[in-house]
Amino acid sequence: MGVLIEDKTFDGSQCGEYDPDTRTAFIDPTMSMEQLVCTLQHELIHAKHFDDGLRLLSREKEERLTRKETALALINPVEYMHAEDLYGGEPYAMAQELGITVSVLQDYRHWLHDNISAQAA
Repeated sequence: MGVLIEDKTFDGSQCGEYDPDTRTAFIDPTMSMEQLVCTLQHELIHAKHFDDGLRLLSREKEERLTRKETALALINPVEYMHAEDLYGGEPYAMAQELGITVSVLQDYRHWLHDNISAQAA
C-alpha cells in the first residue's frame, strides 16, 4: 500500500493515527499484540479510504465505516460463532479466543445487529 508504519506513544486517548499527507500510520508500541494488530488494521483501512476518496465523509462517518471494516477484516464468522458457543457470548473470553480486542468484537456485534435488523425490516 505504500504506507509507512512508525511507532508513536500516545497519551492514552488513542492507539494510533493515520497521516494522509505523509502516508504514515502511527501505532503505539506499548500495546498488547491484539491491540497492535487491531490498530494497524484500523489505520490501514483509513489509508485505503483516503486512497479511495472517502475522505469526503464526515469524521464520524469515516470512523464508523473504518471500525466496521476493521471488525469484518479481522473476524471470521465461523470462528466467531464457535467462540460465542464456547464462551456463552462473554466478550472478553471471546475476544481472547479470536485474538482481537473487545472493542473490535463489539463493533462486529453492532454490525451483526444492524444487519439482522435491516433484514427483518
